[in-house]
Formats: sequence, C-alpha cells, structure tokens
Amino acid sequence: TDAEGRNGEVTTEQLKNWIKAQDPDYAGRIQLGGVDGNAERFLGVYPSPDQGPAHIAIGGPACTSYGTLSARLLLRWGNSQPQAEAKANALWSLFYGLTSADMDGAAVAYTDPGSAPVPLGRGPDGVFEYVVNLRITYKKE
Repeated sequence: TDAEGRNGEVTTEQLKNWIKAQDPDYAGRIQLGGVDGNAERFLGVYPSPDQGPAHIAIGGPACTSYGTLSARLLLRWGNSQPQAEAKANALWSLFYGLTSADMDGAAVAYTDPGSAPVPLGRGPDGVFEYVVNLRITYKKE
C-alpha cells in the first residue's frame, strides 16, 4: 500500500519511517500497531484513540489547509531504568520544537509530544516501557 495519506494526510506509516530515518537504533526494532513482546528493545507506533475533534475551516473541507494526527509511541527499552528513560527522552526530543519538517513526504507544520514521556514501569518480562503521546499538525495538499 502507498504510505502517503489521502489529501496530504500524515499516516502512521510515514511517522514510523521518519522515526527510523532519525535514529538507527530503531532499524528492525519498530513496527505499526504492536510491539515485539520478546524483544528487549522495541518501538510500537499506534494511532491514538484520542484523535480529538475534526478540524474544518469555515467554507468546508475544501478550505481546510491543515490536519492533525494523534499517535502513541510505545517504547520498550531494556532492563536498566536510566537507559530506558534516556532513550524515551531522546525519542520525545525528536518531536519537541519540531516545525516545518518533511516527514517521509508529508509537510509537517509542527509537533507536540506532550510535556514528557510517560513512564509505564516494567512490562511482564521486566523491560521498562514509556509512552510518548504525539500530536502532529500537517499541511494538506
């Protein structure tokens, strides 16, 4: 399938590809809609259940030049809390203050990764987990 969204929308596939291009640690350790529960270091990229209200300009969809994507990034990163926290902060930092970016072919106006990564503690296998709740505002074509 084509990774580009309809009408210039940003997709979770584009987000995943962009993250992978920013940090070689994620090569072979990132996927959409899930995490490898057997992997000690992995990143899952999910659409957020909290997408918020539709953004439609006065004049209707044809006049709407921006859209949003809400995503959840679930990071599982080893048995060392300081290392996991550092990796979660590095992931969060990719998006903090990001403006006017090309995200795998999509024109991103700005991103909001929230105030900090959210620690989830250890998973059942003892691996530390964090979530970054991300909102992307992009320019429509």
